[in-house]
Amino acid sequence: MTMRNLRSSIAKAVVESGPCKTLGLAGLECTTPDSLRQCNVLKVIPTGSRLPDLTASEQKLLRQKQQRLAADKASLDREARDCLGGGNLYVHNGLQATLIFSQYEAGTAVCIGSDGWALTCAHCFGDTEKELQTSDKRRWLLFYTGLAVQAECVTWDAKRDLALLKIIAIEADASRNGEGIVCSFPFMQLAPKRPAVNSPIICIGQPGVDDLESSTPTKNKFDFVELSTGKFRGMVAGGDWQDNSEIGQMKHDAWTYWGHSGAPLLAEADGTLIGLHSSWDDQTGMRHGIPIVAIQAFLAQHAGLMSSIGQAAKAQDDHTLSKLAVEEEVIVISD
Repeated sequence: MTMRNLRSSIAKAVVESGPCKTLGLAGLECTTPDSLRQCNVLKVIPTGSRLPDLTASEQKLLRQKQQRLAADKASLDREARDCLGGGNLYVHNGLQATLIFSQYEAGTAVCIGSDGWALTCAHCFGDTEKELQTSDKRRWLLFYTGLAVQAECVTWDAKRDLALLKIIAIEADASRNGEGIVCSFPFMQLAPKRPAVNSPIICIGQPGVDDLESSTPTKNKFDFVELSTGKFRGMVAGGDWQDNSEIGQMKHDAWTYWGHSGAPLLAEADGTLIGLHSSWDDQTGMRHGIPIVAIQAFLAQHAGLMSSIGQAAKAQDDHTLSKLAVEEEVIVISD
């Protein structure tokens, strides 16, 4: 298994605790750091300023996406709340926890912890270790509200096709006395196990802007954040559920497009994360993703980085492994 633990430059600070009334945070709860909690402090980038680690053209694209998201927020709120006939708040929570990459190549991520831990596909940072080493480990992402955050790739796993990110900076009105802040982000709970075959699912992701099905250069008319529904269609026959390097081991039929990589797949029943969309089979049209069992194992392996989230994943992973040792089960359905 190819795996890299990347050096983190997340700063920690110890300052006097107290409320931090930072504006423009789209409803996030933010405070000044508490020395007792030893929280990772977010760097605050003043709203509208030049964002670090972006070229002029990259910043222009981020602003375009930001403006479009802000304009579409109300309609996305309605779509999420009306999804599945209304009354299902899980979809809206999933929407709040989803992030899209500001880069032209698209890509999606999802928050899995209130302190800013997130998951995406490893290939969003590079298909190979060489590509990873030459790519920027820090990327700017956007919540569906248009709120911009910078995340750093902390761990990258080519075999599982997973990358663990940590939000390290946020664009907002300047905090009190220029201090850093600690924010509580919306996040998605991990499913305790994979769903039953044909269980309804929801996908939330960012399609690419290029129409790759057109014979001439054309831009598509998709929104930057698209919600789609479908079903979990089982696992790849005879596959290694931890090896998603060629194609994702779980199958689903929710609509996706090029650029959807890293999009969260959530169970309609309870809104928990059952996988990440990663790929598709161009012969059958079946969509594929990274299953929850691989996510649990990945997080369990890095439990020390993530405190309570990682420990919970480790406990679940240990339970899953012991269960598999007793009963070997393979879910297979026809394409």
